[in-house]
Amino acid sequence: MVEPGVAALVAVFAEYAAALVALLLGAAGARWRGIAWTGVAGAAVSMVASWLAFLGGEGRLEYEWVRSLGVAFSLDVDLLAAIMGVVVATLSFLIAVYSVEYIGEWGAPRYWFFYSFFVASMLLLVYAGDMITLFIGWEGTGLSSWALIGFYYDEREEAWVGDPGRVALGVPMWFTPTHSGLRAIVFTRLGDMGMLIGMGMVYAIIGTTSIAAMAVAMNSVALNMYVKGVLAAWVILFYLGALAKSAQFPFHEWLVTAMTGPTSVSALIHAATMVKAGVYFALRFTPFIAPALFWVGAGIASMKALAWLALLTAFATATMAIVARELKLILAFSTASQLSYMLGAVFAAAAAGDPALGSLGGLAHLVSHAVFKAALFLGAGAIIHAVHSRYITDMGGLRRHMPYTFAAMLLAGASLAALPPFSGWWSKDLAVRAIASLGGFAEAVALLTAVITAAYTFRMIYYVFFGEPRFHGEHVHEAPGLMLGPYLVLGLAALGLGAVWPWVEHYFAEASGAGHVGMELATVLWGTLAALAGTSTVALYFAGMLKPNRPIVSPVERAIHDFLYDRWYVNAIIYKLIVYPGASLARALWGLEKLLDTGLHVVLPSAAEAVSTGLRRRLQSGDLRLYLALFAVGLALALLLALAFSPAQLHVGS
Repeated sequence: MVEPGVAALVAVFAEYAAALVALLLGAAGARWRGIAWTGVAGAAVSMVASWLAFLGGEGRLEYEWVRSLGVAFSLDVDLLAAIMGVVVATLSFLIAVYSVEYIGEWGAPRYWFFYSFFVASMLLLVYAGDMITLFIGWEGTGLSSWALIGFYYDEREEAWVGDPGRVALGVPMWFTPTHSGLRAIVFTRLGDMGMLIGMGMVYAIIGTTSIAAMAVAMNSVALNMYVKGVLAAWVILFYLGALAKSAQFPFHEWLVTAMTGPTSVSALIHAATMVKAGVYFALRFTPFIAPALFWVGAGIASMKALAWLALLTAFATATMAIVARELKLILAFSTASQLSYMLGAVFAAAAAGDPALGSLGGLAHLVSHAVFKAALFLGAGAIIHAVHSRYITDMGGLRRHMPYTFAAMLLAGASLAALPPFSGWWSKDLAVRAIASLGGFAEAVALLTAVITAAYTFRMIYYVFFGEPRFHGEHVHEAPGLMLGPYLVLGLAALGLGAVWPWVEHYFAEASGAGHVGMELATVLWGTLAALAGTSTVALYFAGMLKPNRPIVSPVERAIHDFLYDRWYVNAIIYKLIVYPGASLARALWGLEKLLDTGLHVVLPSAAEAVSTGLRRRLQSGDLRLYLALFAVGLALALLLALAFSPAQLHVGS
């Protein structure tokens, strides 16, 4: 058996090697299929290596990088990292296979370079045993995400997000790939700055960037910060990168417009892996941060605040999905909402003094969601390609034309809606149980969000697959085998994972330190009723009480619809209060800089040149008599000045 640390190293560097080879093949003018299968091969090697790391138990690989600073390149394989590594690498392989036909020739070298570079960086982040190593992988995923969101740099309209021409509070609500890529990197970098400051504060106390050392010294770190009065602020700063990466309010705005990238990118980065990095960060650090906060007796309010922020995000983004028309946008809202269940579980249970329960709920739902949401996104890509529209209002009746896609989407959708016995039913109940430990009406918010989730999921399925066809053309057909296979496998996996859940949950419980957690009958009952209640709303469509493209007549209904459709006006408010004033200030400063630059480098030298030229022309006439006269005057002035300011006194006589 391969040593787990070595297997992790192979998993990471196989993808970095694949990225380099794709780049070189592209520069050499190789055929696009060769480049594509190079990417698939790299993903296959990483998948095998990640499974070997999982089966090999715990292991560690460390290279002392900067001894004087206590920085090491470290890969640390425990059960949590091993599970996450398997999820990332396996889904990356399936999505890579899908991408061969989906991406095709246009931009192939660029796509496969950034695809492989992303997977490598994500695996580096997952297996990292050092905060610097983690941060390198973290930023690598962000760079790749920016490049892949803006992949269609020709700004083709079919890749846009939002309705062209739509405005909210005077702010345009449609987004091109380039614009969306910039939004993603700016939003997430804001969070990363906070996280980096938080890491720096820890390093200032313990003098090393080792995660294991941080875990051992966490009590003294928390006490040190409490004495200095910065503990609560540190908790928020340290988790800020995770909040941004995992699209928590108001950072969710970058995720929903990231749908301008290829749908394979949406499946990989914005459903199954990168957006899970924030959740993974919380799973990695919270189990030893939360007990230290309780030991010090401070900072717990910050954890509660993060839990309530997650619940707000879950509810808000679910309400946005219920009126959305773009297929990928519905799934993006859903992703942000489901990520909030995971983070809400981690933070709520941590604030209640039971971080292991929160880690169990967060990890279980992370794995479950990665499988069924990847299937939904990949199926969405095939559907959009088939009907040449991203709007569900332009679809309908597709179950007859794309029966296998319908089956995969139905299986994955049932898991998203948390219907029994699908994996989402098991995992969401664990998350809700952890959220309930927050007290108050936290569980009620989580269950209400579950109702809305099931409702928008089956609204989407009805619009796409049932009713009369609303698309143009009769040549709609099933996706090619290389595209169909991966999401059909993932759809079946959503059901299969639910069937073997009692066995699989054992690994999640061990990884989170929760031990055996039995089912809580009340949570299961209420969770199931919430899922059934939400799903039953699809009967309104079958009964004809609700119809696709139904006109909105009531002013009140129009106001509510626009509020939700325009994303609670969060985007418009951000642009009004931050982006536009910031742009105006930048333009004013640029104008001032240009004015100063012109004054210092154009006006002032020109004026000096003019004065110099004038004086030269007046004084340098070429008349020798004038030069002698000026010399005599100058000499006389020099003598007078010398006498006036000389310290010596002139005495006359004896």
